[in-house]
Amino acid sequence: MSNDNEINIKELNVKETSDAGITERKTAGKKKLRKQLLQFLVFGCLMFALGIYAGRISSGEEEKNGDELLMAETEMSVISSEPAKVASAPVEEIIAETKPEEPVQEEIPEEENLPADWNLILVNAAHSLPKDFKVEVRDVGSGHKLDARIVEDYKNMIKDAKKDGAIIYLTSSYRTLEKQISLHRKKVDEYLRSGYSYEEALAKASTIVAIPGTSEHQLGLAVDLISAEYKKLDEKQEQTKGFRWLKENCWKYGFILRYPNGKTDITGIIYEPWHFRYVGKEAALEMYMSGQTLEEYVGAKPIKESE
Repeated sequence: MSNDNEINIKELNVKETSDAGITERKTAGKKKLRKQLLQFLVFGCLMFALGIYAGRISSGEEEKNGDELLMAETEMSVISSEPAKVASAPVEEIIAETKPEEPVQEEIPEEENLPADWNLILVNAAHSLPKDFKVEVRDVGSGHKLDARIVEDYKNMIKDAKKDGAIIYLTSSYRTLEKQISLHRKKVDEYLRSGYSYEEALAKASTIVAIPGTSEHQLGLAVDLISAEYKKLDEKQEQTKGFRWLKENCWKYGFILRYPNGKTDITGIIYEPWHFRYVGKEAALEMYMSGQTLEEYVGAKPIKESE
């Protein structure tokens, strides 16, 4: 009987041990399964995120390539829509358009710092009469007018010349813009009738009659003077008694010989032994002593260099 009990107890212990082993194995299997499921989920999430990121990159590249393709198609459309323009353009123009532009260096003009004194105002081919210029003129006889500020000096000069036996006449004084236009056009027409082209006629005329807007006569400070014994406005005027007197004495009254011989490159005007300009007594004396033109005296560039 005791042996049977021992056998039953052993079988029970074996059964319990076996059941405990089975339970332990089941528990371990469940833990392993949970671990595998967790790893799978993590891996799956990671792959999903990578897939989204790769999709965005691919979409961006496709969009970029699409834009580039669209731009290329547009450019080709523009070019193909104007074949006649390209075909008809001269080769030189096509080359000029495709040649890269070179940087342009702007030339900074050198400042002349010209004096602002009314009596030294410079008017020539490079310095036009100011747009707002106004002058008060006074009659000096025979229909002539001059700047009111120089009338007394002018009359004294003519009177003193007469005392010394030089009879001087005034042939041109203050001119309006309309008068200057008329005189300039007349001189151009004269050269045209002589067979010059318009460009040649204009250039030659402008060295004798100033272009409107650049004439000293519009200042009211310039006078054309002739001697009683020779009344033509040409270089022979320098041989007259009146010119010789003026050349030696005009500075005393504030006048200068405005366009001396050999100074055309500086003044832009031919030698005119009849044209005198008021600059004031101090400046006139200094220019008489130095032999300077008005351009040189005020520090302006010669006309030839300004062209």
